[in-house]
Amino acid sequence: MRTLWQAVGFDLDFTLWDQDRFARSFFDAIAGEFGRRLGLGPGPVARALHAALDQLTLAHPALFDRALQQLGAWDPRLVAELVRRYHQHRPAAEPYPGVPELLGRLRAGGFRLFLVTDGPGPTQRHKVAALGLAAQFQALVFTGELAEGQAKPSPYPFRLACQRLGVDARQCVFVGDNPERDVSGPRSLGMLTVGVGTGPFARMQPDEGPRAHLRVGPVADLAQLLLPAAAARSRS
Repeated sequence: MRTLWQAVGFDLDFTLWDQDRFARSFFDAIAGEFGRRLGLGPGPVARALHAALDQLTLAHPALFDRALQQLGAWDPRLVAELVRRYHQHRPAAEPYPGVPELLGRLRAGGFRLFLVTDGPGPTQRHKVAALGLAAQFQALVFTGELAEGQAKPSPYPFRLACQRLGVDARQCVFVGDNPERDVSGPRSLGMLTVGVGTGPFARMQPDEGPRAHLRVGPVADLAQLLLPAAAARSRS
């Protein structure tokens, strides 16, 4: 493993924590209300939402459209309301096992850490704060706060993170779950890309385009790749 890596970047959802928990807690929170509004009761609504999440694919990510279609209640206004309220949802959150320890060990090993995450800025900022991870990162890039066209998979947010850290992109590693959002941008800048095996997108490979250089299971396994390199660097 190359010993010149200076910084490690991470995606957030399904990489550092289980976004499924966020989604499923939202489904349970609104099933009663929407069940009454649709005249169906909470059970069918909850089942349709959970099933739509289970059926999520790279090609068909429109979860709320799918659920409402299954219920025979599709309405663009309802979809928009569900999306808005989903982004306003504020459940308790915790990272995947081993994540705080991994980030701490990487920092102790001399790596600088950054985060690049899509989604509305307030929602993603709340998640990072609720997970207790904000202080671990020297650079945080929330693409929902950038101009149109600057979200993943554009290389722009990854380049911006490097600028904020003052490091060369070719000295960075980026870790994420989504092969369509977390690979082409950082890879085009010369970053080493690592895919994780968590979340619904991890098992889905795009039909075309670059793939991650390396893969691990849970993100905590990253320590086996990077910390020996850090130790070798310190001895050189």
